[in-house]
Amino acid sequence: MSDRYRVFGPIISNKAKNSGKGKTVIRAFTVIEDYVLLDSGLKAESCLVIGTRCKIKQGVILRTYDGSIKIGDRVSIGEHTVIAGHGNISVGDCTLIAGHCCISAANHIFAVHGLIRFQGETAKGINIGNNVWIGVGAIVLDGVTIGDGAVVGAGSVVTHDLPACTICFGAPCKVVKEREPFYLTNEISEE
Repeated sequence: MSDRYRVFGPIISNKAKNSGKGKTVIRAFTVIEDYVLLDSGLKAESCLVIGTRCKIKQGVILRTYDGSIKIGDRVSIGEHTVIAGHGNISVGDCTLIAGHCCISAANHIFAVHGLIRFQGETAKGINIGNNVWIGVGAIVLDGVTIGDGAVVGAGSVVTHDLPACTICFGAPCKVVKEREPFYLTNEISEE
């Protein structure tokens, strides 16, 4: 690790809250704004990792629910977005998640009659690639993989995998157009 990363740690608002018994790692040059909640869960093995040069904007909630949330380098998460990591969530480098999004790696079981609350949950996990843009108010549901370079339109509901380098929108979200491939170089991630 270079000296500049040892000298310059993250910038965390004194109005942000960090709770939980799990591991929380916030890398150099990352900014955590006011009223952000970082909750690493009740289990020591759960973890919340935020990469280098990220921006976590006001009112964001990152809650592991005893799973894990791993956010790559240079990721921006917009105001009041909620990320719930029951089944583990990974977000690739240089990804943009707009405000008021919900990314939830769990789902309630409702297979039989009776109270849904007591039928349990599934938690498959969510993988979001590098250089993805998720538009304002989008919802990403459990078990989904979003490929590198995909664009998810505002207000979309992502219920199944989305291929790399595609433009997708709708409820449910569908591919509407392909994009040119991109290449994430070391040059970008070193700046």
